Amino acid sequence: MQAVRIHRFGGPEVMAIEEIDRPTPAANEVLIKVFAASVNPVDAKMREGKYPVVTEKDLPYVLGRDVSGEIAATGSDVASFLIGDNVFAFLSPEHGGYEEFVLARADEVAAKPQSLDAVGAAAVPLAGITAWQGLFDHGGLQSGQRVLIHGGAGGVGHFAIQFAKAKGAWVATTVSSSDKDFATDLGADQVIDYKAEKFEELVKPVDLVLDLIGGETQERSFGVVKPGGALISTLQEPDKARAKN
Repeated sequence: MQAVRIHRFGGPEVMAIEEIDRPTPAANEVLIKVFAASVNPVDAKMREGKYPVVTEKDLPYVLGRDVSGEIAATGSDVASFLIGDNVFAFLSPEHGGYEEFVLARADEVAAKPQSLDAVGAAAVPLAGITAWQGLFDHGGLQSGQRVLIHGGAGGVGHFAIQFAKAKGAWVATTVSSSDKDFATDLGADQVIDYKAEKFEELVKPVDLVLDLIGGETQERSFGVVKPGGALISTLQEPDKARAKN
């Protein structure tokens, strides 16, 4: 079967299409025939050698964390999936999705939503999990609380708006002017054009800021966090001294 592998770290030129052996699932694994795989920022970091989970000892390495496809084979202990089931998966680092068939633990796989095609399904897992972790696992967002999501029209941000609204939170978000209607349709209560408006002058204090932008936007965000609130970032650790103040 074909796969896209890297044998050294570097730019996009280090990726090569190669023939490798088709794997066989272990007892708790399934083999997925891949219809689509996503591209995330973490894939570029892995390719460049800037993600510590993947080191030179792991080379050659297949990139890709998200896939959608159908079950091609199951391990002896797997009872939750049948051959031919349409699925999507968030893969652990030891397996990469840029190949025709990929192994996954059964607990990394879920039935593909019927409302999504293969390409749409492959774009969901990592971005969706990142939004969930930021809002709930780390941010502790509860029903009735207020959250400001920076970058609400992006891959993670557009999930975060929907998750927060489903939880019963009040949601503000910053987007570009061309994405204001999109963010409103997702359910955001207050939509701010980050180029034309200053969010810190418009948003009343919030319980949580989910920062998907970083830099100056993160620094300005301290001004809208309630005492005892949280500022969670996917990009850089917020300044501890400012957080304490």
